[in-house]
Formats: sequence, structure tokens, C-alpha cells
Amino acid sequence: MKSLLILCLLALAGCASYKTFNQTAEGQVILRGGVKKTESWPDSLIFKRMSWYQGITLYFDALFWKADLDSPFAKWFSADEKEFFTKCEHFLVTAGYSADASKISHVNFREQMKLNGYDDIVLNNFASSMKSHPSANEWRLQNYKIMGYCKRAPSRIGVKGLAINFPSFEQFEVEL
Repeated sequence: MKSLLILCLLALAGCASYKTFNQTAEGQVILRGGVKKTESWPDSLIFKRMSWYQGITLYFDALFWKADLDSPFAKWFSADEKEFFTKCEHFLVTAGYSADASKISHVNFREQMKLNGYDDIVLNNFASSMKSHPSANEWRLQNYKIMGYCKRAPSRIGVKGLAINFPSFEQFEVEL
């Protein structure tokens, strides 16, 4: 019992000293299966995930999917939303969550995307379908802002993939 108490105190002390450290993390968010009207499919929609933390506090979370017209999930786009595919070198769907807009906001994120050569596009139809997905509650997607980004201009950052650089954090680069 005494050793368990010491172990818990050491873990608590380690967490307390870790709290002021800014860090980034990456991973995936997977939505399995989809439905559009009377059609359903078993495929998975896989988002790359980039997260910015101070200690254990999440400041900003961003999900990225390089949209593909051959994916069954493209059925979630309206005709107007699909039209942007033809005008873009790359088309991304993002879902962003800002825990504290005074630290990192959606505006900060949009500015970083512009530096990467992307223009933002509202995706009401796709966002509605995504937020209605059965896994949406598991990932708390109702708290995320879902947008499209169309790459029409070259990157001003000079990286091959996508680079996001928020103040006081290391630049985060991801290949999409």
C-alpha cells in the first residue's frame, strides 16, 4: 500500500512539472462506414490529426482529409462543393477545435492554411453529414468547425507537405 502511494505521488509530481511544456502530437481519427439517403458503405474516412498542447491542456486540434472524388464519402458533398474539386490542385477537408481562442483560434489556423497556399471554402452539406455520423459523439465533432481548403497558390512556407506554425510551438509538418 505504501509503495502504491509513493508511486501515485511521483506520477502526480511528474504531471505537475510537465504542465508548462508546449508540445504537439499527431495521430488519426477514423469514421467507419457512411450513409447517404438509401446508400451505405463500409469504407473508413481516415483523418490525419494534429494537436497542440500546453502540458496536458489541448489548445487546438485539427483533422485533415485529402478529399478524393473516388471515395464513397465524396457523396456527402453537394454539387457546388464538388465543383471546387475541379479548380483545386489539392482539396482538403478539415475539422478544427479551438479550446481557447485567445491562445490559438480558427483565424490563426486559416492564416496558416493561406501561407500553405490554401483558400477556405464553406462545406455545409459535408459538415452536416460528418456531424451526423454515429462516431461524431465519440470524437465530440459537434465542437469542431468543418471547412474545406482548396490549394490554388504555391506555398509561401517552402515545404513539400503542409506546415502549421503557431506562436510558442515548433512548426508542425505533415505529408497529406
